[in-house]
Amino acid sequence: MKRFLLTLVLAVVPFFMSVAADVEDGYYRVHNYKTKRYVYVCDNTGKVDYVALTADMGAIQLWKGHDRTYSDPASIIYLKRIGETSGGTYYNLYSQGTNVKQIIDHYVFLHYTSGYYQLYAEGKYLCDGETSSSEDGSMGIDKIADAYRRWIADKVDSNTDEWFGITPTVNADGRKLHPFYADFGFSRVPQDMKVWYVKAVDKEGAVIKEITDNIIPARVPVIIECTQENASDNRLDLKYSYDAGPKDNKLSGVFFNNRYRPSSPDARKVYDASTMRVLGVMSDGRPGFVLSTVTPDTKTKKQYLEANKSYLIVGPDIPDEIPLITEAEYEEILARRIEDSIAAVTPVAFDRYVALDVYMISGRNLGKLTREEIQQLPAGVYIIDNRKVVIK
Repeated sequence: MKRFLLTLVLAVVPFFMSVAADVEDGYYRVHNYKTKRYVYVCDNTGKVDYVALTADMGAIQLWKGHDRTYSDPASIIYLKRIGETSGGTYYNLYSQGTNVKQIIDHYVFLHYTSGYYQLYAEGKYLCDGETSSSEDGSMGIDKIADAYRRWIADKVDSNTDEWFGITPTVNADGRKLHPFYADFGFSRVPQDMKVWYVKAVDKEGAVIKEITDNIIPARVPVIIECTQENASDNRLDLKYSYDAGPKDNKLSGVFFNNRYRPSSPDARKVYDASTMRVLGVMSDGRPGFVLSTVTPDTKTKKQYLEANKSYLIVGPDIPDEIPLITEAEYEEILARRIEDSIAAVTPVAFDRYVALDVYMISGRNLGKLTREEIQQLPAGVYIIDNRKVVIK
C-alpha cells in the first residue's frame, strides 16, 4: 500500500472550503467550486512529479451531477483531524480502503486563503485541469486560474440534501436487493431495511442470515434488502466503525473497477466464472448467485467485478445458479438428505444362527448379535456386518 500515491490523497484534500479553518471529523462529498465536478476515488495507484509538472491522475475521476453521488461509495471521503504543528493543522483522509498515512506515510496540511481551503504541496496547487463544460474532468497541477483550485466539501447527513442511499440493482421474485461493499459503517434509516450475509454455500443454495446489529461495520460485504425502489427512501446513516463482521461470512467485496487502468491489479478485479458468483436473477425468476453478465472490456476482453459490490467465492461442485435460502430452509434440505439416505438402505436377511458385529450409527459397538437379537433392537439405523441397515 505504501506507494507514492499523491494523486489519490492529495487531489481530494483541497476540498474543505465550506467550513471554518478547523474541519470537524466526518464523511464528506467534494466538488470543485468552478466546474461543479465531484471527486470520485476510483483507484489507489498514481504519482505526481512536482519537478517535471506531470501527474498520473487516473485514480481520481471528476464528474458533474449531484444525483450520481447519492448511491456511489466512491464519492465518500472521511476526514480525521490528527494534530497541529507550526505549519498548521494536519489530517488523515480515508476512502475506498486506504488513507493518506498508509499511502504516502505522511499526514496532509490544508492551506486556507480567501475563504477556501486548498492544498499547498511543494509550491504547487492541485486543481480541476479541465476548463471546458464537459461532464468529466481531470486533476491538474497549478496550470490554470485560481478559481479551479477551490474545492467545496459538504458533510454527508441522512437528514440533509447530502444523504447516501441504496439503489436496488437486483429485483427478483418481489424482492429488491443490492450487493454492497464500502469503506464506511452504517445504520439503517428505514427500519424495514434488512442486511444479510452468506453463512454457508451449498450446491442447493446460499444460506443467508440477517445482521440485526444497529451498526454494520465498514468493509463487511453484505446484501441489502429494501422495500422501496428509490435511493432517497433507502437512506443510510454513515458511521465510523471498523469492528469485525460475522466470522462465518462467505461474501467477499471489491472497491475498484477503474477502466482507465486495465493493467493495474489493484484497480480492477478480474471475474472468474469457475470460482465466483454474483448476486442476480436466476433463470426461474428467483434471486440468487449467478454467473456474471457484465460485458467484457473491449481492450482486455475480460470481465471485471463491479466496484463497491459483494460477491461469492464458490467451489467446483457449485452450479452456475444457486438461490438464496434461509437457515430454516437449509435445515430442511439437510433433513431431507438424511431421510433420502435412510430410505435408500434396504433390509438385509441374516442367518438366524450366525452372530454378527453390530454398531450404532454413532459408532458404538453393541457386540455380536444373532438375528433374533437384532430384530429386538430399537428402531433406527445400524451398521451390521459392515452394511447400513434400517430396523423398523
